Amino acid sequence: MPYIDPTSTIQKLEEMGAKKILLQLPDGLKPHVFDYFTALSRKFSVIISSQPFYGACDIGNREVYDDVDCIVQFGHSEIPNVPYPKPMIFEEYRQNRVVEFDPEIFEPIRKSGYSRVGLLASIQYIDTLENARRSMEKSGFEVKIGKNDARLNYPGQVLGCNFSAAHSVSAEVDCFLVISTGKFHSTGVQLSTDLETFLLDLNEMKISSMKQETERFLRRRYAVLSKAQNARKFCVVMDTKIGQRRSSLTRVIAENIREMGGQAVIVSTDDIRPSDYENMMCDAVVFTGCPRVPIDDWEKFSVPIMTPPEFQWLFGIKKQSRYIMDEIVTVD
Repeated sequence: MPYIDPTSTIQKLEEMGAKKILLQLPDGLKPHVFDYFTALSRKFSVIISSQPFYGACDIGNREVYDDVDCIVQFGHSEIPNVPYPKPMIFEEYRQNRVVEFDPEIFEPIRKSGYSRVGLLASIQYIDTLENARRSMEKSGFEVKIGKNDARLNYPGQVLGCNFSAAHSVSAEVDCFLVISTGKFHSTGVQLSTDLETFLLDLNEMKISSMKQETERFLRRRYAVLSKAQNARKFCVVMDTKIGQRRSSLTRVIAENIREMGGQAVIVSTDDIRPSDYENMMCDAVVFTGCPRVPIDDWEKFSVPIMTPPEFQWLFGIKKQSRYIMDEIVTVD
């Protein structure tokens, strides 16, 4: 299991003069919770957050962090344009082993007829980008690493809610290669750019196309959306998490619904629960927080739950020739 040495964290906390800290650990690091608590408690008063969190966009509620000097989050990278209310330390989890790429590994891309490749990675694998680029260029590919916007820390980085690095080079490449585990990031890149995207899983050292996975994704989403076509009563939900709060967009969606003759209530939440919307007797939910909630958790809801772009497409608010992924660029 992964482990992040807390030595540098302790040094940073001492330099800022922190006394009381809140420590957030993703599930993959929680088996080390006693080690972290013991190490940090030698010099600081430590509270461990047991709440689930989505990443750097989610630092918990004010009542949780209000009386600490600093929030320490392990595993994720800072989101630069989020106005954090407390001093933050982000200790990124990186796969920093040197990876040697056999040229044969890139054959699925070559056999698909592509030579210009956009190269991306999730934060755990961001250090492998340059090595992968050199290996691909030696194999005859033209490789581009996209620029990051204000929500990302690194060129070539992808989040589940932001594919700006892909957009920045989409006109210059034929396809994308995403270094990550799991399929969400690579599927999101294909949907957001409409270019075939390949996933490089370093655990298996295997490249696979996301074309069929993307088609399955679209079938699932269109099936959900079809159930919302006749909806008249909507809950428009604004997540209060600091890096997901889009209040202006929430109000715009609610006004769109009223203009088309429907009823809309604006709901705020920091933990979206399906039972809340069953009790409100709404026909559909539009969720303006993390896009992964409607996409990953839709089966938990008895009513259809949509992202803002899905709602806007379904009811003709915006004309779209293809499916658009919801991306968070800024928050308010």
